[in-house]
Amino acid sequence: MDIKGKLLITGVSGLLGNNLAYYLKDKYEVLGLYNSHPVDIEGIYTEKCELSYGDNIKRIISDYSPQIIIHCASLADIDGCEEDRDATKKINVLATNDMVEGVMNKDVKLIYISTDAVYSGIEGNFSEDDNNIHPQNYYGATKYDGELEILKKENSLILRTNLFGWNIQDKKSLGEWILGELKAKRRINGFNDAYFSSIYTMELARVIHISIMRNLTGVYNCGALDSCSKYEFCLKIADCFGLDKTLITPISISDFNFKVKRGKNLTLNVDKLQKALDYRLPTIDHSIEAFYRDYKCGLAEEIKKDQGGGQGKSVNIPYGRHWIGVDDIQSVVKVLRSERITQGPKVEEFEHALAEYCGAKFAVAVNSGTSALHIACVASTVEEGDEVITSPITFVASANCAVYCGAKPVFGDIDPKTFNIEPKEIQEKITEQTKAVIPVHFAGQSCDLESIQGIVKRREEEFNSRIFIIEDASHALGSIYKNKRIGSSIYSDMTAMSFHPVKHITTAEGGVIFTNDEGLHEKLKIARSHGITSDPGEFVFRDLAFQPLADSYEPLVNPWYYEQVDLGYNYRITDIQCALGISQLKKLEKFRKRRREIVNRYNEAFGSIESIQVPFESRDCDSNFHLYVLLIDFEKIGIPRAQFMNELRERGLQTQVHYIPVHTQPYFQNRFGTKWGDCPNAEEYYQKCLSIPLFPAMTESDVERIINEITQLVRGR
Repeated sequence: MDIKGKLLITGVSGLLGNNLAYYLKDKYEVLGLYNSHPVDIEGIYTEKCELSYGDNIKRIISDYSPQIIIHCASLADIDGCEEDRDATKKINVLATNDMVEGVMNKDVKLIYISTDAVYSGIEGNFSEDDNNIHPQNYYGATKYDGELEILKKENSLILRTNLFGWNIQDKKSLGEWILGELKAKRRINGFNDAYFSSIYTMELARVIHISIMRNLTGVYNCGALDSCSKYEFCLKIADCFGLDKTLITPISISDFNFKVKRGKNLTLNVDKLQKALDYRLPTIDHSIEAFYRDYKCGLAEEIKKDQGGGQGKSVNIPYGRHWIGVDDIQSVVKVLRSERITQGPKVEEFEHALAEYCGAKFAVAVNSGTSALHIACVASTVEEGDEVITSPITFVASANCAVYCGAKPVFGDIDPKTFNIEPKEIQEKITEQTKAVIPVHFAGQSCDLESIQGIVKRREEEFNSRIFIIEDASHALGSIYKNKRIGSSIYSDMTAMSFHPVKHITTAEGGVIFTNDEGLHEKLKIARSHGITSDPGEFVFRDLAFQPLADSYEPLVNPWYYEQVDLGYNYRITDIQCALGISQLKKLEKFRKRRREIVNRYNEAFGSIESIQVPFESRDCDSNFHLYVLLIDFEKIGIPRAQFMNELRERGLQTQVHYIPVHTQPYFQNRFGTKWGDCPNAEEYYQKCLSIPLFPAMTESDVERIINEITQLVRGR
């Protein structure tokens, strides 16, 4: 098998998973999955994955397409497994089944890390014979059940082992614990009647790599060549590290008050593996010596520095977040290695993909949603003396884009149910000075576009003037209005979108304008790039642009020539960003589906709480739910919003207010004379609104945690 293939490791925040990633990262392209302990390991990709929900691992396998999977993740606390059998079965058995289903029809090498605890622990020197399978505890039983799931996949490999090494987390392996206690000069007990064949993780990693190279299949014991008691193991560690052996007291395992039964003699016969690989496995002394050498070389510190942020009081569930996968990173790296990283082919490819998805004729990609709105106004010839109508419940860019062109923003109040601009407000506020209307699809809920279009057309006829409709769909990629995707621009002249990291897909920063009008399309392209054109058909000074040739030949364009035909801007997006956008767009429907699942759970949980109003969704709209905004009666629950948000932050949850009504901002009050009271519905909404976390990478436990924390806070007052 190609050693540069893709390797997926589950349990990368655990002892073996992390050590394997460290050992194999130069030999394979590695993606490591963790659950609750983020890690950041130089040279590998890491991603959160809650294995108890089967769709998660299946999605990652589908997206990443690994050639090899090493399944290390399991619940391994023997006492804890007995206490919570449901959780143990979910992770050790059912999650393994989900993984097998995810690779069943794929050319994937599946390697399962099992345990010596599948054996009875009585006779010792166990071979792989099924007659020896008599687990003494629930942990061992579920690991064996996991083996049975793995064997459903042809050509899989199962390694039964016992190991020690350098753990990335604060919890220590047996070797680390012995070392730490003896260095601190604390007395320890060692079982003199409990035997094992433990192997150092880095030695195990070497064996696994050889097994992959030789395409080993089947079930094998993989431990030390010899065995010893755990008391003897303590002495060996002390000898190797030069520590005081008198601190070690031999005791019987029977004298220790374990809650759950453990095998006394779990020594392994490794002859089958040695013969299959033609490789001599290390003795326990050899493993301890390697453990010591790596310690002296600073490996322990090197591994532990990769531990990610913990829980604590810091915000660990934001209100929104991008979801970048390995495929996204690879697409960006590919462009970085190419000849063109800007003004290259990826920009046009991204534009075509967006236009096809949304159902528009043209798409012009730019460097931000704000830039998209600005040049949409430019293409609409918005200028000084004009008015542009928009919503007050939006980001300031929806109004600033008009101000950039010298126009006056006019704010129409919102519908108190949808939080979008009320069409009647547009009808009342259109004047002869109105050049554009910018309806904002707030939180992904589409505006009543058909009504807005009808109002604008009637006013155009009344005033004998052109009024452009520019949809601000920064929140609405993937939303549907009357069976047509937002972005199709059926009811408007142009539609602007944003690809900021909290949006449905991201290009880090970026935006796009859709239109079905070829003339507007050309204007947008010119405005995006300094007002410059290199199209010979648009040149003004043709005598300077072309070389005179013989009459029988077409004039030849001077290869250096370009013209600035209008005032424009540097709003270009890079090929690097567009490569990311193309990759992200392929996953949009998955992202959208996951958001809807979370929203349905939120609606179920919060819908019956009297002091909370869940979002309304129009019958004409299938929202993508960019935001999930609750209206909370903070006065009724007896806690100010700021305190409510701060308490949630203390519990690790970030919330946000979307938005402070734009007409109340000091700039607009000072320059345009807007004031509190202009838009009463928007102002009442602002007093109660709170956006809670919603993004597709959220796990089920994240969702339930958010529900529980908010519900307790609301009902506890």
